[in-house]
Amino acid sequence: MRIAALSNTRYISINLKRRKGMSIKIEAPPVVEPEVADVIGLAYELGELPLDLRRRGIPAIRYASAYGSSGLRFSTSTAADYTLQFESPARVLRRLSSGEDIRIVGLTLQYRRESILIRSESPFRTVADLKNTKLNITYSGNPDEVIRIREAKKNLDAALMRTGISSDRLNWLELHHTEGVDDLNAGRRELQALLLGKVDAVYASNALTEQTRQLLGVRELEDYISYNPAVAVLTASSGLIVEHPEWVERILAHLFLASNWASENHGEAHRFAAKQFGLPEEAVESVFSEHLYKQFGTAVTDDNWNRLVHLQKELQSLDLLKQNVSLDDALDQAIIQRAQSLLDGGQIEIPQNEPISQYAESDLPDSFFTDRQPARILTGDEDALEAARTFAEEIRPGASERDRRRKLPLWEMKRLAELGLLGLVVPKAYGGPDVSTRTLVEIFKIISHADGSIGQIPQNHHFFLKSIELIGSEEQKSFFFSEVLKGAQFGNALAERSGNKGEKRILTSIRKSGGEEGYELSGSKYYSTGALYSHWIPVTALDEDEKRLTAFVPRHASGVTVLDDWSGIGQRTTASGSVVLREVKVPERDLFQHWKIFEGPQYFSAFGQIMHAAVDIGIAKAALEDAALFVRERTRPAYGSGATSASEEPDLIRRFGELGIRLQAAEALLDRAADAIDAAKKDLNAETAGQAALTVDSAKWLVTETAIEITNALFEVAGTSSMDRKYNYDRHWRNVRIHTLHDPARLKLHNVGKWFLNGVYHEFKI
Repeated sequence: MRIAALSNTRYISINLKRRKGMSIKIEAPPVVEPEVADVIGLAYELGELPLDLRRRGIPAIRYASAYGSSGLRFSTSTAADYTLQFESPARVLRRLSSGEDIRIVGLTLQYRRESILIRSESPFRTVADLKNTKLNITYSGNPDEVIRIREAKKNLDAALMRTGISSDRLNWLELHHTEGVDDLNAGRRELQALLLGKVDAVYASNALTEQTRQLLGVRELEDYISYNPAVAVLTASSGLIVEHPEWVERILAHLFLASNWASENHGEAHRFAAKQFGLPEEAVESVFSEHLYKQFGTAVTDDNWNRLVHLQKELQSLDLLKQNVSLDDALDQAIIQRAQSLLDGGQIEIPQNEPISQYAESDLPDSFFTDRQPARILTGDEDALEAARTFAEEIRPGASERDRRRKLPLWEMKRLAELGLLGLVVPKAYGGPDVSTRTLVEIFKIISHADGSIGQIPQNHHFFLKSIELIGSEEQKSFFFSEVLKGAQFGNALAERSGNKGEKRILTSIRKSGGEEGYELSGSKYYSTGALYSHWIPVTALDEDEKRLTAFVPRHASGVTVLDDWSGIGQRTTASGSVVLREVKVPERDLFQHWKIFEGPQYFSAFGQIMHAAVDIGIAKAALEDAALFVRERTRPAYGSGATSASEEPDLIRRFGELGIRLQAAEALLDRAADAIDAAKKDLNAETAGQAALTVDSAKWLVTETAIEITNALFEVAGTSSMDRKYNYDRHWRNVRIHTLHDPARLKLHNVGKWFLNGVYHEFKI
């Protein structure tokens, strides 16, 4: 009898010669290690790990080593090769024995199925058919292969003994590996030899899927199925733990959560394993244990620790370790416990298994910022309105699909700049069109009517342009207005998520650089709409005197990280995620004393608010139009209404009347508010500033109520079929609902009420 052995995609080649009995030669393969589903990869797939790494500036790069292990490599000030990685236990033991400075921070144990394969037409049915054989084991200097050989021998030995064949009837011979042989190619030839009938059997230490066996025309020996534990050790460079223990702790905590997620999400965990190993999803349980989803953990249990200790003894018995080392000393229990404490304290986000943007892990391509057409210089209000209408018609067709797929509007944002729509409020003295607030509001309505997400993105841009006009020096105005007219976009880094439930407070700080000119800026921002697309990021921060400043930071300045980690239910393509600032150098010429805007009467806060309201009106108009179109073309008349079409139903006509009137009223009040802002701009005093604040607050409340009602009523009037996902009408409600939360409308009632009851204007202060 002739038999071969097969391991995963690299094969244990076997050559059997028929002599007095049968002989078996098992040749150990080059092993890709470790052979476990990778929980680091799973944590990356779930998304929270890579986000946390970028948010915190942890310089980790995911990689796969030549040994098949997976892990993270770190670049620090003292070393560029610190790692946290999975490795085969034999390799870890060799490294420790050689005196390498590594620490064990986790263990994984997973079970993989093994079998003996024969051709479909073979007469062999059971292990007993292998009696009177000689089993020859090829020797290699690779300790991993030696251990695998021992396991193969042990497993086959035990199987034969269960059939009544005594172990003394088996003669295990050790053959030396022929140097220079291409094991991979040899293994392929041996598998081919099985299919051609040149060998009689294959010992598969990693079982083939049923589909693969059928395609190859092979089957398993009926009574030989077992599960062999595969162990992987999670190690960290000792220097990494000494210098940056907090990095290791956070990563371990993410791995704990990923393994917990896998144990609770059977199907998804198996799908991940199938993807990693290149298997069909339905084949995972035929290759691994059916309980694989429970085996992603890295906890150092008695079971997997005892296996590592046993392996150390095996390698020592083979004289393959240079010196004996204490595994207990190599295990870092303290850092494992601190990682668990992070979880217990709720300091690590639970993975949601939702796809993350590719720009959460990496930045936009440079071409987004460099490959652009020159920006138009708009001549005035009518020119600006025409440019907005052109832009709206260009972006309208893809709006729903961008929302559905969360496809960021990269071309669209470049086009916004090319059409000159970023320079709308640049004063005429500096070459801009300086459109009226009424025109600006109309432009926001036009664009938001076409795509509510894109409509919101430039709001902060114009907000900060206005701040430059109000408090900038001549040098600052000349420079930044010129940048904008060339097509530069401003983002924003205003809001923060502090994690406490008290009053909002700015934690981002700006301090004089020690011994240097300029300042240093550090902090973390969220809800940073548009920052990902911008050339400059205005950042609010507090100086040593707790005064609010705005620092205009170049988008690609050293220490600036922008992440598209926005995960809101609406406004999905605004990239309203994080901006992380680490010791960013800011020259004094790029600093603005934001607090000065609020020293006297001001219309600045009303100017910022009215653009938000215009976005919501634009979305509401789109929702009402979609509702009307659907009712006319698709909705069936209600049973018993007597109408021949839904659009003729009296109740529906009445409801559209209510919604239309409210929409017109909100628009009219918004226009009145825009005029009040322009009046304040022309003649600023306490009265004009107060009227601007009063009418904008009034409009903001009415717009919010109206937009939410209309986007919700869309389904009420259009009926059940309008809720089919293919229409994606829910985007209107999602966009309005989340966008109207920027500044709670309920507070506007109090601001307005103080005027009508007590004659007191609300003043916004910082």
